[in-house]
Amino acid sequence: MPKLRYQDTKNSDYESLTTKRFYESLYYGMFLNGFEFPELDPEQSHYLLKQFWKNGKISAFILEGSVKDKTLVDSRSNSNKSSIASAGDYPNGLLVFTQFAESQWNIYDFPTVILPINTRGATFIESKNMLVNKDCVVGYAHTSHSSIRELVMFYIDKIVDVEMTINTNLFVHKLPRLIVCSPEDKKRVENLMTKIENNEHILFLDAEDFVAIKNVLDSGGSYIIDKLYQYKKALENELLTMLGIDNIGLEKAERLIVDEANSNNAVINDHSDCFLDTMKAFCEQVTKILKFPLSVRAKSSPAVSEKAKENKSNLDEEDTEDESN
Repeated sequence: MPKLRYQDTKNSDYESLTTKRFYESLYYGMFLNGFEFPELDPEQSHYLLKQFWKNGKISAFILEGSVKDKTLVDSRSNSNKSSIASAGDYPNGLLVFTQFAESQWNIYDFPTVILPINTRGATFIESKNMLVNKDCVVGYAHTSHSSIRELVMFYIDKIVDVEMTINTNLFVHKLPRLIVCSPEDKKRVENLMTKIENNEHILFLDAEDFVAIKNVLDSGGSYIIDKLYQYKKALENELLTMLGIDNIGLEKAERLIVDEANSNNAVINDHSDCFLDTMKAFCEQVTKILKFPLSVRAKSSPAVSEKAKENKSNLDEEDTEDESN
């Protein structure tokens, strides 16, 4: 029997992969915590948002026969409890979320017929075509119909690249100083290095001292970690903005004027609407077509500045005074 051989993984490749997994898990968690569906329990919400992150789409339908037969609630224990929303006191049956594959499209490239994908082998999910907006409802996570992971990984790849560059610069600054000199200059270099280590700010050198120490002073890499860190923070802020999560896009939050803060908030809200409007449309279709009440709300939104609140309050007071006069 031949011996098993394992491919060696370079430390840099492993570190890059670990860093990428860390950031992906970080922003995945932030996305999961960014929205809530009040009518669904935590398991249903997690499954729905997980599919939005992974695939960018989901299908929903009412389990056949569950409208009258409430005992089918017990069937949730059949290998995919997290794919069925508890009907509770609703008289409209059990809502099932599944992945799907498109079978037919209309002229605008929207699916008209889908096939549910039974990933957990549940016996009550039949492998048959379903008519969209009649037998089922199809929903998307983003107006582009892309998966959230696909959008986020564009930024994560850049962030990890900067992180690895920072690590490289840290390694360079950890290297001991290498001094190459002739035997004749060794004593001169030792004396000068001693003075430098003693924090002497002014060194008086003759021409021979300068020649001996020049290569030492010119060695070593430039310190750019602070600039790389600022660039990384800028990328992270861009990603948070894309996800519609409140953040301060500028370096000094205390220097933001009201117009700048409101402008930044407006951009965040525009990106948030790309998610929220699409999810709301899905919930409205579920409520209208499947007769199952469903809603969604964003848990993170830009805070209104105190100055903006004050201005709005003053305007309201002026309007009230005008009406009274």
